[in-house]
Formats: sequence, structure tokens, C-alpha cells
Amino acid sequence: MKKFICNSLDDTKKAAKYLSEFAKPRQCFALYGNLGFGKTTFAQYLIKTLNPKIESIISPTFNIIQTYPSKIAEIWHIDCYRLKSADEFYDLGIDEAFSDCITIIEWPEIIENLLPNDTIKINFSKTTDLRIIEVK
Repeated sequence: MKKFICNSLDDTKKAAKYLSEFAKPRQCFALYGNLGFGKTTFAQYLIKTLNPKIESIISPTFNIIQTYPSKIAEIWHIDCYRLKSADEFYDLGIDEAFSDCITIIEWPEIIENLLPNDTIKINFSKTTDLRIIEVK
């Protein structure tokens, strides 16, 4: 397990850069943590690290999925917060991304049993002064 203490956005960028080294087709990153703990910001930095040419990276909260190109594989940024069941995940065809894309999933709890075995699970927490990113 790796732990990052993030006192600044630059520290979060460094954590994203470190984890970008593990990005490959079919790699899933599952982001756990409460609202406002930095999951989306981290995902944006990870996507930007994988493709610096992307100018705008928006949260997929309302449309559930955002896709981005990269030299390694297409990146699917997914937010499961609004899903009511794992069946919705299948109905939307999101599971297809596991076959050849890099997936970054926020709020993965509802689809926990559908995640690939080699999913990199990342937990976000915070104290009064800092944020903590733990990789499992």
C-alpha cells in the first residue's frame, strides 16, 4: 500500500503522476471517499497526465461518463454516484470499458462486485489540514 499526504494541489498532482505509471489498457482505478475529499480533482490530474493536450476535463457527475483519448488507451471517467443499481451500469454499457480502456471510477461502491480483480483501489480521506490518498 502507498500513502500520499497532500498538503496542496501540487501534492495531489504528484500522486496522480505516480499512479499514471500503472495506466494501461483494461486498468481500472476505483476512487473511494466522501464528497469533497478530492476524487474528481485527482481524476482530472490523472487524465491530464495521461494526455497533456486535453484542455477541458469536466466531472461526469451529471452525464455519468466522460471519455478522453490517450496514447495508451481511451480513458473513461465514470461517476457511479447517481446509479441506483449495478444493473444500470450494464444498461448503460459501461462494463464494455473494462475490455480495452483505462477506467477511472468515482463512487464505485454500487458496482464493487463488478470491478476487475486487478483494480487499483484508492481511498481519499482528510483531516482538518490535509488530504490523504491511500492506494491499495
